[in-house]
Amino acid sequence: MAPKSKPSSRAPKKRDATRERLLSRALALFQRKGVEGTTMRDIAKAAKLSLGAAYYYFPSKEALVFAYYEDNQEAYEALAAELTGTTREQLGALFHGKLDTIRAQRKMLAAIVQRLVDPGDPLSAFSAQTRAVRDRALGVLERVLAGAAVPSDVVPLAARALWLLQMAMMLVFVNDDSDDQKRTHGLVDDALDMIVPMLPLLGTPMGKAIADKVTAALAKAGI
Repeated sequence: MAPKSKPSSRAPKKRDATRERLLSRALALFQRKGVEGTTMRDIAKAAKLSLGAAYYYFPSKEALVFAYYEDNQEAYEALAAELTGTTREQLGALFHGKLDTIRAQRKMLAAIVQRLVDPGDPLSAFSAQTRAVRDRALGVLERVLAGAAVPSDVVPLAARALWLLQMAMMLVFVNDDSDDQKRTHGLVDDALDMIVPMLPLLGTPMGKAIADKVTAALAKAGI
């Protein structure tokens, strides 16, 4: 397994305590009952707030899931800020670290997998509503690739390919029943060991031609 990055030394972002309590209680309920099986009234009651107060902070259950996405992305960026080592080591730390950040919500994410992969669903990793978080995640990968032997004009495509791989690993991870999800972590290492040595090939004429075709296909698919 690739070495993990050092803990972030940045000061934690100051947050509203009520917002945090609502989100914490909601995630606990989502883990136990699923997103569909949980109501806003359930969440308000668990947070010891009135329903109106809960709606003041989060107008819907989907808004709570979006808040989770935002917080998870911040944790990912904090991890990225402390990266060191080779491109392979940095990508390994990012991939393994990302899986660690979603470990506590595996059941919730497994319950909404169909929504996560449907571009038409607001909660999807591919939806217009999640584009800002998606772009930030791509930015993290682009910064790592910028320090590798990858042509600058191919970096965005390579970052998207790695992001799609990361999403695939997350989908495997949430349903992985092996001890500490070792099966998924092993798959991450095997995939990166194959892919990273191939990155410089994107700078060759053949590599660029393939990259152009893949870019066009992804654009056609709206990804």
